[in-house]
Amino acid sequence: MANAPKVKVVTKNPDLVGECPEWNAEQGEMLWTDNRSQCVYTYSPASGIVKTIVEGVAAYAFTQQRDGGLLLFLSDTRVAIARDGIIENVVDGLPGEEGARFNDVLVDSAGRVLCGVVPTGGDGSGSLYSLTLTSKPQARKLHGGMQMPNGMAFSPSEQLLYVADTSARHILAFDYDVSTGDATAARPLIEFLPGEGSPDGITVDSSGCIWVAATGSWAVARYGPDGALLQRVLLPARKPTSVGFGGIELDTLFITSASRESVPGEELGAEAGALFALKPGVAGVKSHRTDWKA
Repeated sequence: MANAPKVKVVTKNPDLVGECPEWNAEQGEMLWTDNRSQCVYTYSPASGIVKTIVEGVAAYAFTQQRDGGLLLFLSDTRVAIARDGIIENVVDGLPGEEGARFNDVLVDSAGRVLCGVVPTGGDGSGSLYSLTLTSKPQARKLHGGMQMPNGMAFSPSEQLLYVADTSARHILAFDYDVSTGDATAARPLIEFLPGEGSPDGITVDSSGCIWVAATGSWAVARYGPDGALLQRVLLPARKPTSVGFGGIELDTLFITSASRESVPGEELGAEAGALFALKPGVAGVKSHRTDWKA
């Protein structure tokens, strides 16, 4: 395995459950959300300044809009838009998913949003949806029967879609057709053994390898396109939650984490809830943006 890069603590907020690290190239900032604190933050590597840009909304994930706003994915499968300090609901809920909430999301090159939906009452199963953002948004279920759909990423060619199912402790691979938005031929690609944590947020680098925030393992891990483990990087936090590439050259991997206990007295680590960064020696892939104009 490759030598482990040095891990830097970027900011010690600390987040209760940090998620969704997304790079904004125009502003030169990393964005992420802490849904339990109901805030979305930005961090500027140039200045070291952290700012709160959204407050009072529990955004489980977001997408960056081409116009500079954010689409926020909320409880009850609602979607809101945050623009110029104003938050407005644009989708009141997905039909048949009342009582569920969004989890992670991913934008394809056609502007569709792939959404993980999980039940909040303990009943039912999680699903993967495709949401087309037109004047009348269209939602289509792509895959069901999941325990907790979580992080998602495309291969660099966009012909493969990877989806983490945290509670099932595996990452699924799908064949993806961007011309139709179809995700087919679901199959397990990576299985997490005891001691390896559970897959939470994921991203893909320019070599087509998959980076995984393996929550509960004190580490992030890199896997090849064939599912083989290539590298593990240890962290001073038990629960990394998501990963995303940023920086001018997209060559810095940012890692969110959680400081919330699952059981009383749980050991979480000295830097639990921090935002971390490391230089893995490989660059990421630029993410796509949404263009909701309501």
